[in-house]
Amino acid sequence: MNLEETGLLNRLALVKQLYSHAAEHGRSSTTIDKIIAITSLDHAVEMLLEGVVQAFPVPTRFDGPSHLYFGDPNRLRTQTFQVERAGFFRLWDQVAAICQEMPEPQPMVLKMEMRSLHLARNEAQHSIKVPSSEFLAEMLSATRTFLDHLLKVAFGITLRQVSEALLVQTPPVRQALEMAQSALGEDRRLLFAGLLRLAFTMAQAGAVQKVQVGRFLGVEPPVSLLQAALDEVEPRSGLATSLTGLQEYLVHLHAELTSLSLELGLGLERKEFSRFALLTPAVPFIEADGRLRWLDSGQDLDWLATQLTSDACLWMQEYAIRKILEWEAEGLAQDAIPAIDLEEAQAELAALVEGQTRTASPEPREPALAAG
Repeated sequence: MNLEETGLLNRLALVKQLYSHAAEHGRSSTTIDKIIAITSLDHAVEMLLEGVVQAFPVPTRFDGPSHLYFGDPNRLRTQTFQVERAGFFRLWDQVAAICQEMPEPQPMVLKMEMRSLHLARNEAQHSIKVPSSEFLAEMLSATRTFLDHLLKVAFGITLRQVSEALLVQTPPVRQALEMAQSALGEDRRLLFAGLLRLAFTMAQAGAVQKVQVGRFLGVEPPVSLLQAALDEVEPRSGLATSLTGLQEYLVHLHAELTSLSLELGLGLERKEFSRFALLTPAVPFIEADGRLRWLDSGQDLDWLATQLTSDACLWMQEYAIRKILEWEAEGLAQDAIPAIDLEEAQAELAALVEGQTRTASPEPREPALAAG
């Protein structure tokens, strides 16, 4: 199965985004969030079923026990199938037959749970019947298991290995994400983390220019607020010392308030962003004229290389892409992106972080799905 086919990659990325969307809304107890969550889960399942149908040859035998199917296998063999007109139950039967015609026949899992999910979606959509929190939690877990199973059977990957980078609409940001993915595929994890931070920073720079985040952003630091008073007192007096301390405190407070305003305005959760920053081998600093400089992050790169496990790299990727997609959805990250020579930026980053580490090869990892 060719996982480099762009249409298939886009479909799998949308499946993952639908599931992530459902999980996000599933944390709420409001009626609308529950309906959005159950609908997104059902759409994720149907979109993956359609992807498998379109990626594999049309089945003809409908082998295996009849309980694998919703319909009668004898009738299914003679029916004309059109994917654009097929509903959930017909799609399921088609994929079940495809799985039975694989070199090693595979069963479909959680048949009745996926049926319950689909019926609950119909009731929510057509009868405004809201699923309970307990049922929604059960469906979130069951759907994740089903998606992982079918992705593994059909394409040899799991949901977590699917990259949503193809959904990013801003070309230079998407290119930086794809370069990061390529570095991860080559097991160059420090380079991967740095390029991922670069993509994040580029999108963030565009968003900062558009978002209104409070009264402190754009206000010059109060570095001279108390200067007139300082000029009138004895330089070495206790009052001068107190005024100098207050001045420094005000500058620090301004920086903290500006940082907090940015975090709130861009939806950056401090705990998650701090972890993301901690795993960065170098910090990209974009000058006013668009030039890029890599700043030392202060990390011990040998130590950092041991922290960039498979799970940590996938978490970083999911976090960065999720935030970038959020900014794009809000219209924040598609304009005013700094024009950066990404090839040069990658070369400078590689020279900075590679060759400075002495750590042996990192732990073996699962193959990651290429972003493009």
